[in-house]
Amino acid sequence: MSKVFGTKPNTKLVLPLAVSAALISTGPAVAQTLEEVIVVATKREQGVMDVPLAITALSGDFIEDTNLNDVKDLISYTPGVSGNSQDSYIDAVSIRGVRTQDFGVGGDPSSAFFKNDLYEGRNGSAVTSLFDVERAEILRGPQGFLFGRNSIGGAFSVHTRKAEIGSNDAFIDFDFGQREHAVFEGAVNIPINDSFAMRLAGYSSHEEGFAKNVFSGRDEIDHSKKAIRWSTRYESDALSIDTVVDWEDRKQSGSMYRAIDKGDIWDALDGYIVDDTTINGNNQQIDSDLEGGDADIGDLLTIGVFVEYDLGFATLNSNTGYKDHDYYYSEDYDGTSLNINNFQFEQSGQYFQQELRLTSNDDGPLSWYTGVSYYDEDLDAEFTAIGSEDLMCQYYLNYYAEYYGYEFYSGCSDYYTDFYPSADGNLVETGMLKGKYSGWAAYVNLDYQVTDELVASVGVRYTKDDKDFGILVPEPESYLGPYFTYGFATAE
Repeated sequence: MSKVFGTKPNTKLVLPLAVSAALISTGPAVAQTLEEVIVVATKREQGVMDVPLAITALSGDFIEDTNLNDVKDLISYTPGVSGNSQDSYIDAVSIRGVRTQDFGVGGDPSSAFFKNDLYEGRNGSAVTSLFDVERAEILRGPQGFLFGRNSIGGAFSVHTRKAEIGSNDAFIDFDFGQREHAVFEGAVNIPINDSFAMRLAGYSSHEEGFAKNVFSGRDEIDHSKKAIRWSTRYESDALSIDTVVDWEDRKQSGSMYRAIDKGDIWDALDGYIVDDTTINGNNQQIDSDLEGGDADIGDLLTIGVFVEYDLGFATLNSNTGYKDHDYYYSEDYDGTSLNINNFQFEQSGQYFQQELRLTSNDDGPLSWYTGVSYYDEDLDAEFTAIGSEDLMCQYYLNYYAEYYGYEFYSGCSDYYTDFYPSADGNLVETGMLKGKYSGWAAYVNLDYQVTDELVASVGVRYTKDDKDFGILVPEPESYLGPYFTYGFATAE
């Protein structure tokens, strides 16, 4: 960890509020000790103490004071949630034991990520930097009715600060530290007239690597991120329109592995590989053959338009969103200086969603909301697994050589008399995937206030999804043919 110095001291302690239905009945004492936080977890503004859900609400000030960098960092501050890592490739997220790994091209996760009510559910697009944030809401437990698809485990919802009419506020924060650590965050709110304002926010973070790769000499686990957000707001007596344009460019290391050179799995690998399998360096260092460094590179553009119109008896909301992203990720999965299993992933995609929602304004015991939503998504992805042909031959052929008492083979040509290696000596398996997904939903919810502390709710949601998905795995351009896994992992 580097020492980080900021331009303003943290003079107050801010605690996240973890609130569940059980806390609603705790009485006035709780209300006197906790500052009220307004959330929209139930599609209407409520104090967090009044929400009958298991919810953790983190204010923007808390997120800034604790240096939470991206949405995956929210996991570390939410009880019952696990799965954080330092890259933007989501391996798995677990909420109350409901675990999901389906953040890839063909699957749908059980934990949903939202930013300004726009769904962000894929590797490469779900993880964005946290800056100029109003609040974050993390809901644990099934949220399929409130948030729709892919939220059976829970939902992460981030809301950025909107432009404010009549406000001239601005701020700049700069942190610096060891390893050329430098973080800038700033925003300025510009009122144009009595009905229109804009807000410009920016973020930049840079740090050199701190984990030495003894194979290449590089310092790994570095990052460089840049992001900018332009927001506007228009207000009249009954109408308000908010717009958000959000762009981010990030370049950082992917996950780093160091193989564990003991145990049955390692012994099997070490026993059949003729080449030197020594893991050099100490446990704080890396010995990786991926000389260019593991990569996590993303370019993301998000556009949102949010309209609210007061009809008197109800409020009509329209949420329109579009997202475009390009993403590249690679890692040396075997964690050694040998070219056993290098992984690469490249993806591009576009996502559009539209939601119309009508929410009652009646102050009586009965309240309701109803709405319809639609989404359309296009994805293109390519997965690549790369491994040395000779190492593959050593591993598989020497297994049988030991069994039959033969002399070990040092490469493919020792066994195949007519073997012709590929141009770079590697066996490359590629999977090309294409997905086109669309769907719509309609829902209605009724709440009836029976007593001050008891609300009866009933809701119905209908969802229809259409998915077209295809995968092409061409024959590898190698004499060895289709790729077979090693049965080797970096840990037991």
